[in-house]
Amino acid sequence: MSLPRLRIAFISYKFGHEYGGAEAYGVELMRELSQYHDITVITNEYAAQCDLQLPRILVSVPNYLPSWLQAFWFAKKTAQITNTQSYDLVHSHTNGWNADIDVLHVKSVRYHHLYRHTSWFKRVNTYLSPRLNMYLWLEKQRVHQQPPKRTVVVSEWLKKQIQAAYHTSYPFDVITPGVHIPKTHAEQRALTRKKLGFSKEDVVSILVARNPLSKGLNTLVTALETCAPTMKLLVVGPPLAFIKSYAAQLSPALQARVRFVEQTESIHPYYEAADLCVHPTLNDSFGMAPLEAMSYGLPVILSQAKYCGFAHHVRHLYQAWVLEDPTDAHALAQALQQVAQNSDLRQDLARNGQQLALTFSWPQIAQHYQQLYIEILAHRQHHTKPNPFA
Repeated sequence: MSLPRLRIAFISYKFGHEYGGAEAYGVELMRELSQYHDITVITNEYAAQCDLQLPRILVSVPNYLPSWLQAFWFAKKTAQITNTQSYDLVHSHTNGWNADIDVLHVKSVRYHHLYRHTSWFKRVNTYLSPRLNMYLWLEKQRVHQQPPKRTVVVSEWLKKQIQAAYHTSYPFDVITPGVHIPKTHAEQRALTRKKLGFSKEDVVSILVARNPLSKGLNTLVTALETCAPTMKLLVVGPPLAFIKSYAAQLSPALQARVRFVEQTESIHPYYEAADLCVHPTLNDSFGMAPLEAMSYGLPVILSQAKYCGFAHHVRHLYQAWVLEDPTDAHALAQALQQVAQNSDLRQDLARNGQQLALTFSWPQIAQHYQQLYIEILAHRQHHTKPNPFA
C-alpha cells in the first residue's frame, strides 16, 4: 500500500527547538513529513523564531489553572478540534485521548508512582491525589495495546518501563529521535568562542539542558573545580531566572570558567564552539543532546543506560565515555581530563560517535512513521464494513 498525501494533525503542547529535546523531536519530524503530507500543528505555543513554518491552530489554556488541569483542558480542546475537522491521521506528542499515534518521551507516571517499590504511604498519597490521578488517567489513554492505534516510545529503556508499569509484553514501537549531520565552519567557531570569552587554549565542555540540575550540573561543577583551569563549561538552554540565581552561587573562580546561554531556537553555534559534550543526566528516557553532539563530531561523556536511554546504543570508550554513576564527581573529573588530554581517545570517540549519529538520520526516522501510517490506514480499510446502501 502506497501513501497518498495525507491531512495530518500534529499535536504538541509547545512547538519549537527552544522548549527542549521532546519538542525538537516534533519539529524535525514534521520538517521531514511535511514534504509528503499536509501537516497542521495544534499547539498552545509556537516558537516565534522557529524556522519551520506550518499551518497551525493555537489552543489557549487558562493560566490560572494548575498544571494538571491545564493538561486536561488542552487535551479536551484538541479532541474537539480533531473530531470536527477531517484529518486522515492524528499524531500526538502530548497528553490526550484522540490520537492515532501517541509518542511517549518521558518516564511513565504509572511506573514512577505505582510500579516501583514505594512505601504504602506514598501509594495511598498517589491514589488520593487529584493531580496524580489525572496524569495517570491521561497516560493510560495513550498506551494502546491493540490496533489500529499505536503507541511509540523513544527508547528501549522507556519501552521496558511501560511494559512493566502496565504488566504487558505488548511490542510497543520504538522510534528514536534523529539528527541532521551539520556543516561546521572554523570561522564561525572562532567568533562564537570569542564572544563567549573562551581562548584557543580552553577546552570547552557543553551541557545542553532546559533543566540543568536534572542533567547533573551540580556534579559537573564539582568535577570542574578539580580540573585544569583551561577546562571550561558552557551550559545552554536554561531560563534566564535560573541562570541568574545559579551563577550568583558560584565562587568568583568558577564564575570565570562557566558560561550560560539561555534557551534558544538555534543551538548550532554552541555545539560548533565546544570541544566535547558532557551529559551526566540523572533521568533521560532518550537524551537528544549527546546524539546531537556526536553529529557535530564532538566526543561525548554520558550516563549509563540506567539513567540515559541513548546509552543503550553506545559502547564505552568506543562511541562515548560512559559514566557508571553520574553523581560521582571524581569519576566525572577523570573522564573530562582523560578526554581532554588524550588526543587519540578524543579523536576515536569523535569519529566513532559521528558514525553512530549517521544511523539516526531524520529521513530514516520519518520513514518509520510513514510505515506506521500505512499500517494504521490498511487496518482501517480492512476492518471497515461496506455500506450496503452506498
